[in-house]
Amino acid sequence: MCMESRKRYGRHTNMKRLERLPFVILAMLSLITGLLAGLQRIGWNLPINNILPDHGAIMVGGFLGTLIILEKIIPLKRNILYVFPIISGASVVLFFIGQPIYSVACLVFASAGLSIIFFIYWIREKSSIYFLMVAGAICWLTGNILLIIHNFYPVSLPWWMAFVLLIITAERLELMKFLPVSRNQKLIFIGMLLTFVTGCLISFHGVGNYLAALSLVGSSIWLLRHDVVALNLKKRDLPRYVGVALLSGYFALLLSGIFLSLLTEQPLEYDILVHSFFIGFVFSMIFAHGPIILPGVLGISAKPYHPIFFVWLALLHGSWITRAISDITLDMQLRKYSGLISGIAIIGYFLSLAVITIRIQRGKAV
Repeated sequence: MCMESRKRYGRHTNMKRLERLPFVILAMLSLITGLLAGLQRIGWNLPINNILPDHGAIMVGGFLGTLIILEKIIPLKRNILYVFPIISGASVVLFFIGQPIYSVACLVFASAGLSIIFFIYWIREKSSIYFLMVAGAICWLTGNILLIIHNFYPVSLPWWMAFVLLIITAERLELMKFLPVSRNQKLIFIGMLLTFVTGCLISFHGVGNYLAALSLVGSSIWLLRHDVVALNLKKRDLPRYVGVALLSGYFALLLSGIFLSLLTEQPLEYDILVHSFFIGFVFSMIFAHGPIILPGVLGISAKPYHPIFFVWLALLHGSWITRAISDITLDMQLRKYSGLISGIAIIGYFLSLAVITIRIQRGKAV
């Protein structure tokens, strides 16, 4: 490649990074907003009462939804699709100004868009991986529609859980496609995952609980057995860190299944389930994938790593375990601090990831 071509390529790459950066910033602002709303919910005095009830919708839709949509539209190279992460991120602004109906309507539109995006992939690939992703996006859409109809978050929760469960596990299957896992084993795993959706359809707060719980327990055991956890733990640096994050996330998923099987109408038992799943499992998987996916979204080839990632991961899991203990013992002060630790772990991780990535790009040691 001649010098002029390299310069043009470099300018083009930098433009792409600048174009995508606002979407990443929008997702991060949604994350911070959701975390602040969560801290307010558990007793911290913050001036954001107007978004207090919407903590879950902001975290699942404004943050996770925006990032997932952004990651998946980039390879399609169709600028019109960027309207969907804009809309999912804009839902947070509408929550802030006291327009929850319009906020959830934005999430309905964004989740419908993600369903279409995954359907495009599925038509191209005819892969069970994209079938799971289509199913996951439809679950997000279903949860959002139910929220508009009932205005009751517990009705939407199981569908949002199904959304992130199917998307994350489909991602893991895609990363495992070169491992010696038989087709029958993969079909068993897909059946386990779809059992969770069946539990949602029957009645998540009834018999469906046990089907969904069986799905979480079975899926976690399957992942512990077939994913690259053991291989990564034998390596060093980033692969070992990813292995530890996967291992701890899969154990959190296993415990989530057990908690779900024991779930009653007690609100603090519900709280244990929500945070073992979303903090223990989902954020552990985000921590594992972050050094690969987030730089990739920005068009950066670096894979940032620093031992401090282990500190944030330990704090993350310590926080939700502390939350579970506080819920069981009814220690509300401990519960407040568990939420604060979660926030510190999550923000600390993303700040570290950003700083280390920037230093690598500038050719500095980390």
